[in-house]
Amino acid sequence: MHIIITIGSWALIILLFLQPGTAHRGAVEGMRIFTTSLLPYLLPYLVITQMFIRSQNTFLHTTNKFKLYMNVYILSAIGGFPSGAAVISSLKEMGTLNERNASWLLGICHAPSPMFVIGFVGIEIFHAEFAGLKLLIIIHLINLLFLLVFIFFSQPIQQNDYKPSIAVSPFQESIKETSQILLLIGTTVIFFTTVSIIVFESVKEVLPSISPLLLVFVASFFEMTGGISLAGEILAGKAILPFIVAIIIAFSGISIHMQIIVLAQKARIPIKRYILFRFLHMLIIPLFFIL
Repeated sequence: MHIIITIGSWALIILLFLQPGTAHRGAVEGMRIFTTSLLPYLLPYLVITQMFIRSQNTFLHTTNKFKLYMNVYILSAIGGFPSGAAVISSLKEMGTLNERNASWLLGICHAPSPMFVIGFVGIEIFHAEFAGLKLLIIIHLINLLFLLVFIFFSQPIQQNDYKPSIAVSPFQESIKETSQILLLIGTTVIFFTTVSIIVFESVKEVLPSISPLLLVFVASFFEMTGGISLAGEILAGKAILPFIVAIIIAFSGISIHMQIIVLAQKARIPIKRYILFRFLHMLIIPLFFIL
C-alpha cells in the first residue's frame, strides 16, 4: 500500500510540474464547485443537525434500536453524503453509537442528497425529474432493506456504550464542529477536482483516440459531480447514459470516499463495512435502475 501511495504521489508531483496551468484551472474549478454547489447547502444543514444531536432530544436518545437507527438514517438521507457520515461520526464520539454499530451505519446510510439527484441529475442530466426521483427511490429502498436486516440482527441498544452528555453551548459546539467538517470537505473537493482534471487532460494527450466512455470513468473516478457532468455532455441522448450515471453515483468517487474515511477515522470507526457496501451498491443500484 505504501508503495502505491509513493508511486502515485511522485506521478502527481511530476504532472503538477508539467501542467501548472491545468493544475490551477483544476483548483479554481474545485473551489467553484465547493463554494457554489456544496457550501450553500451543507453549511446550514450541518449547523442545524450538529446542534440538534447535541441537544437532549428523544429523537436520538432512545433505547429503541429501531427508532434510533431509523432516525439516524433519516438525518443521513436528508443531508446526503458526506453529511450522513458527519452525523454518524458525531454520534459515535458522543457515545450514542458504539464502534460496531457506527461501522454498519456508515456503510448503510450512504446516499446522495435528494436535491442533487432530483435537481442536478434528474433535471439537468436526464432532462426528466421523474428519472432522478426514481433513481433516488431505488437507492433508499436498497439501503432501507440493508438497514432492516441490520436492525433485526443487531444487539439490543442497551449494550451500546451510551454516555449522553449535555452540551454547554450546543450552537457554539455545532459551529466549531461544522467548520472542521467543511474544511475537510472543501480541501478534498478542491484537491481531487484538481487531480481529476490533470489526469483527464494527461490521458487525452497521451491517448487522443481514447473512448469517450473511458474519459467519463477517468473523471468520475476522482470526483463524482464532474464525472456526471461529463457523462451528460458526451453521452447525451444515448440509452446508456442512465446506466453510466447510476454506476457513477453508486461508486461516488474517491473525493467522497476520502471525506467519509477521514470523518470515520477521526471518530475511530472501522471502514471495512463501508467499503463492502460500496461494492454492493455498484452491483445492485445500476441493475435495479435499468430494470
